[in-house]
Amino acid sequence: MRKTWINSTVLWMGISLGSGALFAQQAATPAHETTTQDAATTAAKPHLTADQKKQMGELRATAHDQAGIIRNDQTLTQEQKQAKLKELHASTRQQMKSVLTPEQQKAFADRHAAGQERFAEKLGLNADQQTKMKDLFVATHQQREAVLKNASLTNEQKQTQLTQIRESSKAQLATILTPEQLVKFHQMRKMHRHQKQG
Repeated sequence: MRKTWINSTVLWMGISLGSGALFAQQAATPAHETTTQDAATTAAKPHLTADQKKQMGELRATAHDQAGIIRNDQTLTQEQKQAKLKELHASTRQQMKSVLTPEQQKAFADRHAAGQERFAEKLGLNADQQTKMKDLFVATHQQREAVLKNASLTNEQKQTQLTQIRESSKAQLATILTPEQLVKFHQMRKMHRHQKQG
């Protein structure tokens, strides 16, 4: 259960805070630690067939192209771009999942969850913080979904409400993490952003 919400929480942080913190843990891990961690999880690494590798490669390439189009669309606001990128991520993930066998899906999920567990450990979250962050994620996710699905709102109204939700979530996050953890969190975000741009 803990791994599941950590996975979701880190994903939410990346989207709602505009940073892509999903892989921040890997970006912030020294090379020698990564080698040790990879060696420890090699046994659980899923083995794909040639056809699966081809399909996954095509899906990644298509998603990469679509993401580039979204990021460079001058008609979209930053919030709209983030929403579209989130939809693209979810869609691509679902398509990739359909390519894998149930055993391969489990192996990927286990490896990913382990990485997110290390992220939480690296940030130094205690049990109380983990519980509060879980609650914050659930509440934020529900609020965002309610706004996005509200057909009575104009796009501009949705944009305003989503911005308010994001700002509120950031403020609450600051009350959950210590000043040191916040600094570390932002450093991890920055390192990941730099790695993506590099």
